[in-house]
Amino acid sequence: MARVHIDNIISAFAFLENKIQLYSHLNLQDINIHLENILRDLLNVIYSDRTFVNLNSEEGNFTAIDLGDNKKDIAFQVTSTTSKKKVLDTITKYKDEYNYKKVFMLYATNKKPKRKSNFDAEINGKFDFEEWDFKTLIEKINDCESSQLIKIHQILINEKLINLGEITKNKDDSASNSWDNLEQKDIRNFKDKLISVNSSIKNLRIEMYCREIASGKYELSNYSDRDISAMKYRVFEICQNELYEFCEENEKEELTTKEIKDLIEKFTNQAFNVIEERAKDYAYPIKNKDSLRKVVLALIDECYLSFDVKGIYV
Repeated sequence: MARVHIDNIISAFAFLENKIQLYSHLNLQDINIHLENILRDLLNVIYSDRTFVNLNSEEGNFTAIDLGDNKKDIAFQVTSTTSKKKVLDTITKYKDEYNYKKVFMLYATNKKPKRKSNFDAEINGKFDFEEWDFKTLIEKINDCESSQLIKIHQILINEKLINLGEITKNKDDSASNSWDNLEQKDIRNFKDKLISVNSSIKNLRIEMYCREIASGKYELSNYSDRDISAMKYRVFEICQNELYEFCEENEKEELTTKEIKDLIEKFTNQAFNVIEERAKDYAYPIKNKDSLRKVVLALIDECYLSFDVKGIYV
């Protein structure tokens, strides 16, 4: 049960990150206070020896910190802005006004930036400082006891960040196991597979596909490997059938760019159909067609599909 909880919690944070990005894109700030309150409740479970409050709600708008504990020991600045300027502004405003012993910048994203230098000179020993992202928070959650995981799980359900309908569905373990036993047969990468069926394809088109693959890999990294592997296997399985039919009907060695696009579209439609149907009984992390197209492209890049007979598994 603990494994089920942590998988759902990871999915909840992936959903939350996407929601925050959309709100930010639309310049909607309503989600900020809501996010602060969610994180306050989660921190109160993780740090059971203290109580965090939303300082903006309790005492008006704080300029450098959002959450603080009742021991005046730990404070958090919650933000979706990861720039160095944001950190420096926070430190400058904080060090002359507050006296918490440790300050965390908690970024509303799954990947905090890599810094070339730290902020020790600016802090000048006045307090301890760390930068966290959602992955850091999930690591803390993963170290919690079962009773704490249950509480965190329930908080995210109450906030509608976990779909109760999905919780009742089974994991597609047979697909995950089949994926684990699957051997990579066609070791060509995506670019090699394109060139092998279209020697005159333009680099610009190849780069476009590669950007889409990179975007898809980042999106999939938000979910557990086991959930992704189950989905990948079902997509692999149905697309193998489509590839076989395509190769049987098409004897040309060279494909046009349109034929390549059409085949990717056929793969994507088959992927969407099989996940939509199986999702009636099993839980999969993503179901929209755009994301499943990226899964298809990833399978081609990872040696499990192609545009020719060399990618058929028998």
